[in-house]
Amino acid sequence: MSVLGAMNTAVSGLDAQSVALSNISNNIAGSSTVGYKQAQTNFETMVLGSTPGISPQLGGTTTSTRLDVSTPGQVQNTGVNTDIAINGSGFLVVNSGASSPANGYLLTQAGSFRPDAQGNLVNAAGYYLQGQPTNAAGQPITLTGNVAAQASNLTNLTTVNVANVSVASTPTTSMTFTANLPASQAVGTTPAPTTPTQSTEVNYYDDLGTAQTLTYQFTPTTTANQWTMNILDSASGASVATMTLNFDSTGATAGLLSSSPAPAIVAPTNPAPNYVTPTYDSTTGILNVTTADNQKIAINIGATDSSSGMTQYNGSYTTTKIQADGSAYGMLQTVSIGTDGLVTASFTNGSTRPIYQLDVAMVPNADGLTAVSGDAYALSTDSGIAQLYAPGQGPAGTTEGGALEGSNVDLSTELTNLIATQRAYGSDATVIQTSNQMLGVLNTLNQ
Repeated sequence: MSVLGAMNTAVSGLDAQSVALSNISNNIAGSSTVGYKQAQTNFETMVLGSTPGISPQLGGTTTSTRLDVSTPGQVQNTGVNTDIAINGSGFLVVNSGASSPANGYLLTQAGSFRPDAQGNLVNAAGYYLQGQPTNAAGQPITLTGNVAAQASNLTNLTTVNVANVSVASTPTTSMTFTANLPASQAVGTTPAPTTPTQSTEVNYYDDLGTAQTLTYQFTPTTTANQWTMNILDSASGASVATMTLNFDSTGATAGLLSSSPAPAIVAPTNPAPNYVTPTYDSTTGILNVTTADNQKIAINIGATDSSSGMTQYNGSYTTTKIQADGSAYGMLQTVSIGTDGLVTASFTNGSTRPIYQLDVAMVPNADGLTAVSGDAYALSTDSGIAQLYAPGQGPAGTTEGGALEGSNVDLSTELTNLIATQRAYGSDATVIQTSNQMLGVLNTLNQ
């Protein structure tokens, strides 16, 4: 190789180290960026020509840059419900447009999403999160509401939108109420108390989702071990059921609702409008009542001779079980993402419901993806076609809500590479200086 050739080789070395320095600079700058992938500089030797049996003529160095997409970064909790990280392999699917154009699908691991003005979940780069709408059971559905199969390609997805998500009210149809009545008060005192000695309010929801209450009132009678139970409805201020409860005082069934005499329905002193006589099944323990609005509620007060129903033991008045179905109208309060990719909405009425299914995209060669602005990637011939998996299925990682994947940059490695690049750059510069001095010697030969 000539002196000029050595100089040209050193110049190519300067160019190569400049590329390496640029990549190192990008890595250091992106080390705190969500989902950033390390840029690796690969050096390659250029050969000017070769002859069989003769050493090849080397012509310097060139470089290529490869993003280390396949190596995940560390997952860190953020506490923000709409942040999403993938534990393991795979990518979230995003789209450059909220309307999910077919040519706008991209893959990303930058999962910092927030609702925009229209309720679409969009990340800081302006890419919209993609998923499949679900029914109340969490099954993906089509836009017409039919149950859909697991998505196999990107075009089956749509933008995740959390605007106008609500849950309808449901009226109360069943309730459970059991309590222990104090035996010390049911001794048959004459006259009997004129006002209830114990009472408890239990909420229920009417057909419009309005919260109402049933007030359970208990008054001991002049007969020992006997109580009157009166149930008042707040919707009418009147009684929907009045019963006489008898309790056994001896034997194996002491303290339990007596089957002889069994609880009996009696006429209330202040019946509700449109009063319907309630019924009680001593075998199932179900008391069927009808409110003033003709709403039917099945109340489980317990069967006779059963320890799981109403009881009368020494001690204080204590409710042992209160349950009621039904709910008020619920507006969206928060959303959360589970490890299975389900986006679940929580509502102001305390209910929850899955609304979207997120899929994890896998490609045969993640390092072959084409990087685009915003820490996203487009498919290429080198990456292969994307296949969608349910999180945690097959090779796909799981999703983690309230967390983000950091960059996969190791700062200590980058600083070490920075020093090595500086030394190599200086050495190439020294070669150029030396070559220039040698050329100067040649020039003096003509003087």
